Amino acid sequence: MEIIFQGRLNSEETVESLESVIRLFKDRYHISQFREVHLSVTLVSEQGEDVELIDSETQHAFRVFEVYRDGCELTRRHGKPVLKLVIDNTR
Repeated sequence: MEIIFQGRLNSEETVESLESVIRLFKDRYHISQFREVHLSVTLVSEQGEDVELIDSETQHAFRVFEVYRDGCELTRRHGKPVLKLVIDNTR
């Protein structure tokens, strides 16, 4: 299943939209887990231009950001799960 948000959204609107879709799955359809989530985004600068994040070592654009849980269990801090963003720039 793909979830597509049309138009330009600021960071807060994007978070709210994604949260509302996940809440809809949970509340209406009783979906409690997700096996994988693939999120495709086009980054836009404050000036409205499409941008890419560039690896300072290789000068290549980042194409994939992988988020892993810390070990086998989610690390909890103040009762909330904590995810780490892992960027492999060794390729």
